[in-house]
Amino acid sequence: YDASALTPADIAAGELFEACGWEYFTYRHGPDGNCGSGCPSGLLHIVSLAETNNGAYHPGCFLDGMVGTLGSIKFLVSNDRNLECQYVPISFFWLECSDNTFSSRGGDTLWVSRYVYDFELNNITDNSYGMPGFYGVPNDCLIGDKVVPIRCVDYINGGIDIICADSIDARGDINLNGVSFEISDAVMLTNYFVYGLDAFGPEEYVQGAIAASDVNADGIPLSVADLVYLIRVIMNDVQPYAKPVPHRTEEAEFALVGKTLTITRTSGLIGALHLVIEGKAEPTLAEEASWMELQYNYDASNNRTKVIIYNMQGKSFPEEGPVLNINGPNTVSSIEAGSYDGSIMMAQINKLLPEDFSLSQNYPNPFNPMTTIEFALPQACDWKLTVFNILGQVVETWSDQSTAGYYKLEWDAHRYASGVYFYRLTAGNFSTTKKMVLLK
Repeated sequence: YDASALTPADIAAGELFEACGWEYFTYRHGPDGNCGSGCPSGLLHIVSLAETNNGAYHPGCFLDGMVGTLGSIKFLVSNDRNLECQYVPISFFWLECSDNTFSSRGGDTLWVSRYVYDFELNNITDNSYGMPGFYGVPNDCLIGDKVVPIRCVDYINGGIDIICADSIDARGDINLNGVSFEISDAVMLTNYFVYGLDAFGPEEYVQGAIAASDVNADGIPLSVADLVYLIRVIMNDVQPYAKPVPHRTEEAEFALVGKTLTITRTSGLIGALHLVIEGKAEPTLAEEASWMELQYNYDASNNRTKVIIYNMQGKSFPEEGPVLNINGPNTVSSIEAGSYDGSIMMAQINKLLPEDFSLSQNYPNPFNPMTTIEFALPQACDWKLTVFNILGQVVETWSDQSTAGYYKLEWDAHRYASGVYFYRLTAGNFSTTKKMVLLK
């Protein structure tokens, strides 16, 4: 295949493999051996075995008299406008005698190419051409001490027609009614993030809606960044034309403070968020993001809640702080962010932050002479940790200004005598004291 136009995105075993319970299916990219300039730009090797020695599974059939798919390849097609309206071939290719062959169940017979056809069903077989080549196994491969390979397999090449840009549904016309960048397009795209592809209606309209959803022209459809840009076009805030791919990727970092999703850092303004929460949740907007709009739906079949947060007036999220109260399980399996400029942002939830100030019991306790003290800060603040002896005298002090998170300190008490000690954490308006025992 032409690697400048096509990229294999998914290689999967077919229905026959699954029906018979075959054990082994794998693939790899690139040429095997040195074929010099004779190799095409993209090569894909696929190998499938019914059973391997001492395998855990045993096939129920060996494709006798069966018709169907052995394997499938899904390609991503380049959106390079220079390639529009062109046909990109995908062809069988031979580097050595064992390529594009089938083995009998016992391994005593090898079935090789008989005829090779191009995509227009013209016979292009040439058994004298040699390898590497597109024309089948050459006659030189039909040798064997016991059994000669049998010519009985026919191959038909194919390819992909890259659609002409003028034939694609207009960018921004999500509902395919011939009017782009209208409020109903935004409603339909919003519903997609909550209800999935069902939001686009009958199956025959789904692919058209997907193609039209690449509103920001970055080559990635159905992203929350497309929703942001679509809303801004509707609000006459930006122009509906194909803008270039962003020269840099914005980033957004989040944390779960208890069951509240919080923005901890962002390199640009966030225009929309899409989350998937494991389990049933009933999320609400945090007060700090109350001007945003929220939709969610619980998918009982997959036990997850889909959430979309946006603003139809084109407003952005706060630069930091709480944005969503999950009100349910606090496991967020995925998060997607779109910038206010309509670009995809690299979004991640870095850590689970504490809800409240706390000071944990030191461990080990009693100790000799090392012990660990842990505490939690739910917000950025100045803090001070002090160790006192039984007389109330200060024997050790730590202090700093830190962001929200969990912290730990180690105290080496080899200089001090056995006995009872107290340690106190002061952070903001919070203060608490615990007891520990040094036992030498």
